[in-house]
Amino acid sequence: MEKLKTRKARQYLPALLWHIQRLRSNRGAVISIKTRDICGRDKRCAHALRRIIMLSLVEKGLAKRHKQGVYLIERKDVERVLAALRELI
Repeated sequence: MEKLKTRKARQYLPALLWHIQRLRSNRGAVISIKTRDICGRDKRCAHALRRIIMLSLVEKGLAKRHKQGVYLIERKDVERVLAALRELI
């Protein structure tokens, strides 16, 4: 993945990393990433996550868009997702 060019996306990336690491210990085959859980009602945060970060993970095949604001990551791909996100920092 390419480096993040916008400061806003870098600003919200640590929150996404923390959220994924926190959900990693839960049960199930899939982790559900909801932008509302990370950003609350901040539309700039939600836009930055969706546009720059999550869509790049979807293009790589590491995440799947379930519905608006909700992305699914298979548990077997969590380590690859975390590694890809750490590269962006």
